[in-house]
Parts: sequence; C-alpha cells; structure tokens
Amino acid sequence: MLGIQKMNFSKNKKIFKFNFYLFIFIFIFIFTYLGLPKLFDFSVESIKKNLKINNNISIKNILEVNYKIFPTPRLKILTKRFTIGEGNIEVSDGELEIILNVGQLYSFNEISYKKLLINKGTSKIDLNKTDKLFSNINKNKKKLIFKKNNLIFFNKNKLLFKISDTTITGIQVKGKKELILNGIFLNNKIYIKLDNTIENENNLILKIPELDIATKFFFEENNSNTFNGFLNLEVFNNFLKFNFIKKDSIKLMDGFVRSKLFNSGIEGEITLKPNFFLKLDFEISNLSIKKLFPIVRKNFFSGNFNNLYLIKKFNSIINFRSKFQGRVRNINGEILFENFKLGKNKDFHFNAKIVEFGKKGKIQFNLIKTVQYKRDLSKKIEITGVIIPSNSKVVFESILINESKLSFEKIKTYESRFEDELIQNSMADIFNENRIDKYLKNLF
Repeated sequence: MLGIQKMNFSKNKKIFKFNFYLFIFIFIFIFTYLGLPKLFDFSVESIKKNLKINNNISIKNILEVNYKIFPTPRLKILTKRFTIGEGNIEVSDGELEIILNVGQLYSFNEISYKKLLINKGTSKIDLNKTDKLFSNINKNKKKLIFKKNNLIFFNKNKLLFKISDTTITGIQVKGKKELILNGIFLNNKIYIKLDNTIENENNLILKIPELDIATKFFFEENNSNTFNGFLNLEVFNNFLKFNFIKKDSIKLMDGFVRSKLFNSGIEGEITLKPNFFLKLDFEISNLSIKKLFPIVRKNFFSGNFNNLYLIKKFNSIINFRSKFQGRVRNINGEILFENFKLGKNKDFHFNAKIVEFGKKGKIQFNLIKTVQYKRDLSKKIEITGVIIPSNSKVVFESILINESKLSFEKIKTYESRFEDELIQNSMADIFNENRIDKYLKNLF
C-alpha cells in the first residue's frame, strides 16, 4: 500500500514538473514573440503608406516610432501634426497608436493592424469642409478611435464652438459606416451618431440629454455635388422640421415649428461662404407673448448671460408674416427689430434695438399708433423710450401727439400711469393689444 502511494506521488510530481516547464516554455515563447519586435526598426515609409491607405491619414514627419507590448502589441507614433482626409481634420499634440495584428508582428515592411487610436490632443475642423468630412468616412478601412480629444470647429481661423473630452469611434458594419461621438459641449454631455452607406445616404442623430435636445438629420449626396434631406429637432418638447437642398447655400423648405409658445411655418436660406448668414421667413399661426417674454428675459437679460460671442457669430435676418409683420436683423451682435406691424389691424408700428445684454441690458424702442378717441377724431401717438427687462421697467424718453412733443413733467406722469396700469411688476402684458389700446385712449 505504501509502495502504491509512493508510485502515485512520483507520477503526480512528474506531471506537475511537465506542466510547469510547459507553462514556462509557453510564457517565454509568447513573451519572446511579442517582445522581439522591440529590437527591430519598423519602416517609417510603410507606416505612412498604410495610414494613408487604411485611414486616409497624411503625416509629413514621424519623429519617433516605439513598440509597446502592453496592454496589447502596438506602435506609438510621435508626430506634432497630421491630417485626416483632404485636410478635413487637422490633429495636433495627439498620441497616435497603431494596434497591431498579433499574427503578423514580423511584417516590418507591411504594417498590419486592426484599429487606430488617437489619444488626447486637439482636432480642428473647418466648417466649410464638413460636407467632405462625411464622404471621408467611406475611405476608412480600419477602425478609428479618438479618446480624450478636443474637437474644434472653426471658420476663417475663428473659433465657432468646441466639444471637449471627446471619444470618437469610426466602424464599418455590413457595408454601413458609423461614426459615434461622446463629449462635453457647453458643460453638457453630447452624443452624436452618423450612419453612412455606400449609396451616399447619411443619418445623423444628436442628443444633449441635460438640455432635452434630440435631433435626427437625414441627407443624401447627389452626383451634381448637391445634398438634399430633412431635419427633425426636438428641444424641451418644442418640435422643428424642414426639408432642405444644399448647393452653394442651404435652402430650407416646407418647414414648421410646434411649441407651447408658438406655431409657425418656416422657410429660408443658410449661407456658409464667405461668411455664415441665416435668412428665415416665419408665418406665425399662434404666439404667446405672455409666455415668451419671461424666457427671453431669463436667457438674455439676466446676470448669467454669457453667450454674446455666439450671437455675434450668427448674423441673420428673420422675417415675420401673418399675425404680425416685421423683421429682426442680427449684424455682428447688434439686434434690430424693424418695421413691425402689430395688432388685428396691423396699426401698431414698432421698432427697437437691443443696446445691451445681461442684467443691465436695455431695449430702445419706438411705438407709433393712431388712436380713434371720438367718432370723427383721431390722434397719432409716438412714444420713444427704453425697456429694462431685468427689473420690468419702462422709461419714456419722449411722447409726440400729432407731431407735438409733450413736456417732461407730462411724459413722466404718463410713464408712471403706464407702470401702474400695464406693468404692475410684470412685463408679461406689455404687448397686450387691448390693454395698450385702452391706455393710449385714456391719455386724452
């Protein structure tokens, strides 16, 4: 019995030694196989060639190439700058890592890899080349991933907006290309997904959950280098939809807006070159000034206002029709309300200019109205003054009745009556036609 136990122990010991040496051999073999390429020089020209073919990346100068085993075999490329596409994206100060195929580590002349990582750094995109950027997705044969990258959109070397700490993944699934982006925009998380097919049909989905923003954007590229498609946008339960055609500019058609504040049809045109310019036509069917004004005050005339730089970048002309007429012009941050005709009979004539934003913000205005106060008598009233939205105050600077200017004392009396009868610590009814009409008639 004792002899049998000794024989089993001896047998188990031999098996243990065999497995141990086998493990050591496999470990040394794998470590040697993975580590040996560290002793060789990889072809810089082959790296450049493969990056151009597989990911449409152009690098002029590669400063250094390092082989790393962990976490998986890869090449770390040191370069100051490189471009993706035909100069569509310019990446600077980023770390470029080529994730190698383990089975072809010794193909030093022909680099074989399965995906490419771009870590950190800054990627700049010219807004005028975004259409080429989409077509560039089709040229990526290998998976491309950005990590902790800052994405900057610019026009004529001027920053338009920035998405920081981005993770961008480009993959190909059954003939369809996908580009997925996660990052931070204006201190809010943003998600963007772009699907691209071989038929040049593209679907873009954008979400900013904290701002309750979701949009779906479809566009198709035609042979004449034009784009057509549609956009659906939802923001805080407000819905916007329109069709578009892009040639030299973007033409918007058959659009509409649905919200708690107003309903409207919308058409217009967006010009990108030589400068960004927006021209829109609204045909209002329903509008709640009482709800709109507090929102405008909160977003543009409070101490938290910090978006003036965005307003200056988006020059525009917005025309209004139907329930009221007029236009709003934004030229380099100067916002003008011109030739507005309000009321059932369009007999309120209103012009204004935003002098300043923020808590100290002011709106200069001019109001003209012809009042019928007796059967055969009417008088033309013109009031010029300043609206201070932050504290719900209106200051009258001058009042003309039939071209005759009233005295300072009378102006201040009418100003006080206006505050008592219309404002009452709230500007929600400042554009209430019936109350303004009644106030003006009581001036006599």
